[in-house]
Amino acid sequence: MNNRLLTHVPKFVGFVVLLASVSHAQAQVEDECTAKLEKYLTTLRDNVASDYISPRQQEASQKLIDKAARLRANEEYTYTDCAVFDKLLF
Repeated sequence: MNNRLLTHVPKFVGFVVLLASVSHAQAQVEDECTAKLEKYLTTLRDNVASDYISPRQQEASQKLIDKAARLRANEEYTYTDCAVFDKLLF
């Protein structure tokens, strides 16, 4: 009986490793909002670097850039780029 149990352990461990790697890969998959979010972040970065934008607007743009970075780096909950984009706008 123990031999039968031990033969299934490697399959189970392999399945768990496969499941963990797939879920990690999904966290890094681009979605339909990735291009839109990247364009928005580029605009915000340009605002921060511009001499023609008011300091108050530059500060607001930098805060949004920081918020997007925090949301994307969140390890407790993985936000899609659509969710990040929505959280930045609202």
